[in-house]
Order: sequence, then structure tokens, then C-alpha cells
Amino acid sequence: MGRSAGDPTRKRRDKKLPTGKEIMKRRTPDDLSLRPARFEFDPKKAYTTEQLAEIGAITLKWNQIEAHIEFVATFILFTKSPFWLRLSINKTLGAKSKLNLLKECLKHAELLDDQATQCISDCFAQVEQCRAYRNAIIHHHIYDHEKGIGSYVDESHSPYQILVSIDALTILYQILCSLLDELREIDLLFRIETDAQKPGQLDRATGEFHAFDDAKLKKDIIPQHIKRIMALQKSRKEMQKLPKFPDADLIRALNEQEDADPD
Repeated sequence: MGRSAGDPTRKRRDKKLPTGKEIMKRRTPDDLSLRPARFEFDPKKAYTTEQLAEIGAITLKWNQIEAHIEFVATFILFTKSPFWLRLSINKTLGAKSKLNLLKECLKHAELLDDQATQCISDCFAQVEQCRAYRNAIIHHHIYDHEKGIGSYVDESHSPYQILVSIDALTILYQILCSLLDELREIDLLFRIETDAQKPGQLDRATGEFHAFDDAKLKKDIIPQHIKRIMALQKSRKEMQKLPKFPDADLIRALNEQEDADPD
């Protein structure tokens, strides 16, 4: 039997209310019992020195990630005419748009195999997720400072909450550091793929530089870069996980109670 229009489970799904399983960021709950007992609006009173330092570090580290994405994209886009045309049409492309262009370039890769594509896609997906966290953190308002929860309205004008506890901020910063290292290796793969900068070797007899042929690149050079990226990603995935909200158990209990209530 299908759920009725008044079914509480359906109501929660339609409103996209939190389930208690969210990591780092969630839709704002509408249950007033979850509101903090006291509000503090002074950042230096609401947050510890360590929290404020981590927020600043996350902001600066993200700037480095964003700048590197723009550098990689701008550097290689001039080597492929379709991307040149797109860039000439809109010269104000930001990091998000340039990341999308890199993903499109990856779809048409000729030297990069499935393993390389998977590694790069994994990194890009995490970059996009961390972008959402970073945006929420730097634009958030103090909400429940004792629980380390801030409030935030995203680009679609939807209300969210973001974790700003010291544990959450510290782990996110570590993830960002790993992503920047991964992007540096991925930069080299895109340069090889687009012929922007192919590796090679000097001829000792003539002193001339000879770029490696495609067979050498596919067999030796690209796999070496992939191996380094995979090692970085393995370390990243073995890091401590980003936390759930401190009131996650209460959220789940409220949802179960609502489901059990026939009214």
C-alpha cells in the first residue's frame, strides 16, 4: 500500500529534513526542541582560539586548491581548440566552471586509462564536496556554539547547518591538504594528456630533448603518477572520518517518534 499524503515519513522526505545520519552538513531541523538554550553572537566568545585558527586555515588552504584548479585548467585549455573556444566566449570562468571543463577533458582522454580516470574523478568529487563544506563554514552564522553547529543558507537559498567543532574543522583541513597534493599529481597527468608538457629525456650525445612516445607514457610514466595518486588517496581515506552532528541520536529518536505517531 502506498503512503498517504499525511504520512509523516513522506512529509520528512518531501521537506528533506535531517535523518540523523548526516555528515558535517545537514538541512536545518524544524523541531524547536533542538534549538540551543542560549545564543552567543560574539565569535571570540562563541569559539575557541583553536576553532578560529582552523577556520582561517581552511579558508587559506581552499584558496590554494582553487588557485591550483584554475592554474591547471587555464594552462591546458589553450592546447585544445574546443576549450579555447569556450574560454574565449567566457573569460570569467571560475574554479567551479574550470573544474567542469577538466572533467569534460577527462571524458575524451586518449592516454589516460580507466584507472587514471577513476583516480581523478575520485579527487574531483571530494573537491566538490569540500567546496560545499568550505562555503558553509566561511559564510555561516553562529547558532549553537556549545555543540559546534553553525547556520548557513546555500546557493539555492536553502537553510543548512554546518559543523564547526574543533574535531570537524581539524579533519576537514587535513582532507584539504591531501586533496591539494593529489591535484598536483593530477596536474601532471593533464599536461601529458593534452600534450601541454610531455616528459622525456636528454640525448647525452646531442644534448637534445626527446619527448617520450605514447607507448612509453602509457606503460611507465602515467602508471607512476597513478601509483602516487592512489597512495595519497589511500592515506586520505584512512584519515579519521568527518563527524556526524552531536545531536544525531536525538534527531533519529524524534523521527522514530514521528513515524510512530498516527497523527
